[in-house]
Amino acid sequence: KLIICNSCKCEMLEMFSDKEYLGYALLIRRDVMDKNKKVQVVVLAGLVLTVIALFLTLYEVTFMGKDVSDSIFNAYKDQGKTGYTMLFLVAPLLASIFVLLKKRIPVIIFGLLQCGLWALLTSTFKGQFKGATVTFEYGTGFYVGLLGAVIILVGGIMAIATKAFKE
Repeated sequence: KLIICNSCKCEMLEMFSDKEYLGYALLIRRDVMDKNKKVQVVVLAGLVLTVIALFLTLYEVTFMGKDVSDSIFNAYKDQGKTGYTMLFLVAPLLASIFVLLKKRIPVIIFGLLQCGLWALLTSTFKGQFKGATVTFEYGTGFYVGLLGAVIILVGGIMAIATKAFKE
């Protein structure tokens, strides 16, 4: 006897009893849920890394024998502009919200925006110290933040590649 599959509308031969079919359907459903949760965990991990990066050392500079280092949070706090720290959280927070809402494309878009923000940060620092006798190194916070941005992007790509969030 031929039956029509509900998910992909293909014809299949009825080989299972109702009880066996129910068990098989539950296994497939669990696999889909696992795939969705994996994507969500990856994107949320990117958000966590971004939050941690805000408090880690962003850069280390040696200029005229003086060592200077700072984190994003401390740099803005010292300027009285702590709210600017949110600039680094907007894209990861939105990506996390969209992944929890099971939307794939916005996750990639906000992952790309976050990667762009870290790239902009790179060019800003390199441009500031060009031509001066300065030793400049990125700190742990820079790399953790960049890793967080890339992980968010990978989560979005994973969602599309594995067809996550499709019923």
